[in-house]
Amino acid sequence: TPKITEENTNLRGDINICIVGDPSTAKSQFLKIVTNFAPTRAVYTSGKASTAAGLTAAVVRDDDGGFVIEAGALMLADQGICCIDEFDKMDIRDQVAIHEAMEQQTISITKAGVKATLNARASILAAANPINGTYDRTKSLRKNLSFSLPIMSRFDLFFVLLDECNETVDYAIADRIIDQHLQCSGIKQANSEDTVYSLDEVRMYIKFAKQFKPKMTLESEKYLVETYKHLRLNGCGETGGGVFKSNKQSWRITVRQLESLIRLSEAIARLHCSSVVEVKHIKEASRLLSKSIVKIDQPDISLMDETNISQSDSTD
Repeated sequence: TPKITEENTNLRGDINICIVGDPSTAKSQFLKIVTNFAPTRAVYTSGKASTAAGLTAAVVRDDDGGFVIEAGALMLADQGICCIDEFDKMDIRDQVAIHEAMEQQTISITKAGVKATLNARASILAAANPINGTYDRTKSLRKNLSFSLPIMSRFDLFFVLLDECNETVDYAIADRIIDQHLQCSGIKQANSEDTVYSLDEVRMYIKFAKQFKPKMTLESEKYLVETYKHLRLNGCGETGGGVFKSNKQSWRITVRQLESLIRLSEAIARLHCSSVVEVKHIKEASRLLSKSIVKIDQPDISLMDETNISQSDSTD
């Protein structure tokens, strides 16, 4: 929920999510489904084919010789969701253009004598591929992405989808895909037991949950401060600079992660149709944040590296 401080400063209430994964993990299909069934307005665009003006706004000359503002994807998705596919394919200059829209949720334009500040109060759902096509688990999240740190810090959650070989999972996916083809051909009837909730029911539930405006309690506020302090200390090096101890990356735990904790806690409370943010909601938000940022950024141990180190030690 967006908030306004005593100094008339707007605090972002929308959650930005980035899905990172190997090819063929249904990232684009997920964005398409969100665009089609979202209870609020939703705009789908591709980062590879979009420019900074196409994402934000552009000043063009009309038929009368004057200048008018043409809305981009973020403006069209105001108070809704903006789904950006192929986010990693965007030019760096185009990524810089949406810095303001992702944090302040406004778009400032000063072109051709036109000066305006436009609203872009939208949640961003982005999908991106790793640098080398597949996610390298021996590297950190930042080393797998071509994003700049300012862009990465503006996302509340990162979800990594890995295309791993698993006999059970592969069989279930293949069986599901073949069933869909048979149902489309009319050879096989759809099983009513597969769908627990329809899309309309999920849409109605989201609309109902969005009516709740959860408030913080003193107990939850204290627990939130302790959670952020613990997260900050775990992520800081010996110098206290807010940098992870791992040499392979330099992700900073900043106040933006604290604001992400607040937004996620309120969203989880709203999901439970609660008007109060409880400690259990903050625990779940902390678990999500830890799984999506902290745990991913700690790369798996590479046995090859350990072997090389041991061999070099023995030679010395």
